[in-house]
Amino acid sequence: MATAKQIAANRLNSQRNTGPRTAQGKAVSRFNALKHGIFAVQTLMFDETAEDLAELSAEYHEHHSPANPNDSLLVDTLVHNEWRLRRMRRVEAGLWQRAYNTFVVKNIEVTLTCTSGDAFATNSSTFDRLQRVVNSCERTYHRILKELQAKVGQALSPGNLDAVAQKPLPTPAGAPQPQQSTTSSANLVSFRQTPQNPPPASRDAPANPAAGAAHAQRDRFPTPMEAIDAALQAIFKKSSSDR
Repeated sequence: MATAKQIAANRLNSQRNTGPRTAQGKAVSRFNALKHGIFAVQTLMFDETAEDLAELSAEYHEHHSPANPNDSLLVDTLVHNEWRLRRMRRVEAGLWQRAYNTFVVKNIEVTLTCTSGDAFATNSSTFDRLQRVVNSCERTYHRILKELQAKVGQALSPGNLDAVAQKPLPTPAGAPQPQQSTTSSANLVSFRQTPQNPPPASRDAPANPAAGAAHAQRDRFPTPMEAIDAALQAIFKKSSSDR
């Protein structure tokens, strides 16, 4: 027996199949329902036609979209009972005409008119039997319709639809499989490490490197050779000024 998830999946798939769309295709598909025994031509009575029965069956199957044989049986039962109800309406019309004729023949010497009450009283037992058949068809129809609607509601519940939507689609044979990443754990560790922040710049460092070099040159103590050169230059300048 199919599970609820399978039934939900079948119903979703059946919504994508809209059947024939052209007039020629629809004309051919109207006779598809006649393959079942309950729709055989031998069950047609008098002025009933196979085309009308096939059209009725196609409408029901298109509306309910049965997903499995059990659902198809329920839909066929609906079709069968509606077809019988249509037949009973024609039977009732014929019974009224027959009761009218019977009443007129029996009372031809008294009156030539016949009311609906007169006709019913002439053959009331036959109308009672007809009503029992109609009641039976209507009870069966509504019971089957309620059962079919309950199955549809259960199959299309949010839980089943979510399970069908999350189910991965089968991979076709020969299709390339996605390759998994072969990144080593060492690479992953190095990739995930947070880069170290560079040390903050010193607040005393000058913005201009050239100015900083000159400042450092002035602040340092002179070497002995630099001191001697500075003294000799001072003596040379002084002797030059005395001349």
